[in-house]
Amino acid sequence: MLTKLLTKDCIQLANFVHSWQEAIHLAASPLLQYNKIEQRYIEAMIQSIEQYGPYVVITPKVAIPHARPTDGVYEQGMSLLCLEKPVFFSPNQPVYLIFVLAAIDNMSHLQALADLIVVLQNPDQIDDLIACQHQDTLWEKIKQYTTKESTE
Repeated sequence: MLTKLLTKDCIQLANFVHSWQEAIHLAASPLLQYNKIEQRYIEAMIQSIEQYGPYVVITPKVAIPHARPTDGVYEQGMSLLCLEKPVFFSPNQPVYLIFVLAAIDNMSHLQALADLIVVLQNPDQIDDLIACQHQDTLWEKIKQYTTKESTE
């Protein structure tokens, strides 16, 4: 399910960003480009983190920013930004992988999220994803880890 929600054309790599806000803007840009979200969804994600803190950092090196479906989601989707140099959501939280989640309701994205969590439970797999230097390689790793987990 993860590779249906996160498609290769929604994966980006960058050397660095200046702030976590910029990281969210950049990470969400494919979803905006493909008309899956509105600009206000990006602003809602940033506002939510400013209000509640960096709760989107779900494991070391990984953040999953999101907002409510009513904050401007047209179509379910996910995008990924992989950074060579980390961005800090708080002083002790370096983040290299930013998965933006755009959900249309409270349920339909849960299997994809569960698949992603299984991939992210292994710190070596996180490091392998971060080490990728090309979109194709990153996509292949995600497919490999997702398939591996579903066949075990």
